[in-house]
Amino acid sequence: MSRDVDGLLAYASTKVMDRARQLQGAVGTRTQGGDTLRARVQGSERAPYRVAVDLGRGMWTCSCPDEHNAMCKHVCATLLVYRTAPATFMPAAPARRLPNIQGWADADVERLLERVLQYHPAVARDWARVVNEDDAADEEEGW
Repeated sequence: MSRDVDGLLAYASTKVMDRARQLQGAVGTRTQGGDTLRARVQGSERAPYRVAVDLGRGMWTCSCPDEHNAMCKHVCATLLVYRTAPATFMPAAPARRLPNIQGWADADVERLLERVLQYHPAVARDWARVVNEDDAADEEEGW
């Protein structure tokens, strides 16, 4: 598995790698489901950035606005933490199904949510905040 991580880290520039090393302590919530790593990385914004890395496919995403580097420092920091401490990535909870909207297919709901995010980002952020608050309440109640 570390060979996959090292291969992915090769996409990070020296500058990004240096910044990521300093950022490893900011890698918060960490989960792993199969070949997929997920983490929340505290950056310069109030809310942490959401990182997902598919080790099997060699793909990654981050919610940060970095469009200049092949790999951002948040993804790189997540991979560095995984390389040194894979046991800190907890098993991921089973995926939740998308809400059923009057018989819509999941793909249609995904497209709707992507368009809301694209054209109304404030609404999408508010929705994500409410969902996160609901998840936290469920955890407190032992769900």
